[in-house]
Amino acid sequence: MSERVYKSEEIDRILKRAIKSSADYSGGITESELLRIASELNISRAEVLGAIRYESENSGFEQAKVLWLTKKKSSFREHLTAYLIINGFLVGMNVLTTGGLNWAIFPILGWGIGLAFDYVESYHPSEEKVEAGARKLMKTNKWKNLFEHFGTRILEEFQKK
Repeated sequence: MSERVYKSEEIDRILKRAIKSSADYSGGITESELLRIASELNISRAEVLGAIRYESENSGFEQAKVLWLTKKKSSFREHLTAYLIINGFLVGMNVLTTGGLNWAIFPILGWGIGLAFDYVESYHPSEEKVEAGARKLMKTNKWKNLFEHFGTRILEEFQKK
């Protein structure tokens, strides 16, 4: 009788289920442990290191996408708050000065159209827009980190002297 061979998807599910139910599992494995397991499965070291590099690069991109979406939604909520406060004030002024809603309807409608576009862009953006925003965010953070590290190195050099 031959031993059963599991497909890749089955292996993923079985190991995830076993890890969740294991009391001894610490929540992670080291890179050397991962390389050892891969060698037992006849997976080359280069393939594993390439997969690790790909995972780290893409997980950063996924985090940047989530951060970009969060910032867009936060910006929309600030826009909505300003809209409600200022237009509430304008309606109050309009009612007090003319006894009705005469001219305040124009800024409410005009600004409301812009607010509607902002809502769609913040809560229902296209995948291309999200990816472009994430790339821009990552590029900005890369430059920011570069200058922070550069400034830190300069300070360290001055402190040595």
